[in-house]
Amino acid sequence: MDLSKYQDINTIGSWPLPGKIFVIVIVMLIVLGLGYYFDTSDQISQLESEQTKEQQLLTEFRTKYKKAANLQAYRDQMAEMQETFKSLLQQLPKNTEIPGLLDEISYAASGAGVELLSHKYLAEAKKEFYIEKPIQILATGSYHQIADFVSRISGLPRIVTLHDFKISPSGGKKNQQGDNTENLSFSVLAKTYRYEAEGE
Repeated sequence: MDLSKYQDINTIGSWPLPGKIFVIVIVMLIVLGLGYYFDTSDQISQLESEQTKEQQLLTEFRTKYKKAANLQAYRDQMAEMQETFKSLLQQLPKNTEIPGLLDEISYAASGAGVELLSHKYLAEAKKEFYIEKPIQILATGSYHQIADFVSRISGLPRIVTLHDFKISPSGGKKNQQGDNTENLSFSVLAKTYRYEAEGE
């Protein structure tokens, strides 16, 4: 192969065909490389970014589609929860019902055979969305009478919870059969609740 024919670039038109093809291929590769570097690589990066965004949008669409498909079920569940919440609020006594609640506690004590020594209000405690009204109760009775009293309190139509039980012996007494049974003194903190919005 005579390389002297390819020494003068100005006579490229008279070069043999293999030399022309080689130069054309080199030029094309240079043009393609520069085009890829300056233009195509940016487009590929943008394409990859758009594909990632497309996947994110598809995931978001699927999530929203599932929510939309179950929208009626969510609404039904929300209505059911609101009804349940409303019924629970109705069990919270109003301010005007607190004295009546004390009467109910007295009836529960007398029905169980428990002797109420005292019951008094303590300071209200404000919680996140309700107000707590504590009532300190002192009473005496037998073990079974105390259990009956607690059972009657739990059956009240209003929400009342019992806390801080303190039981101690207070002496013996005779029951209706004439048997000696131990009488117990006990104190308990009864708490009732009202919805905060009512006091606002």
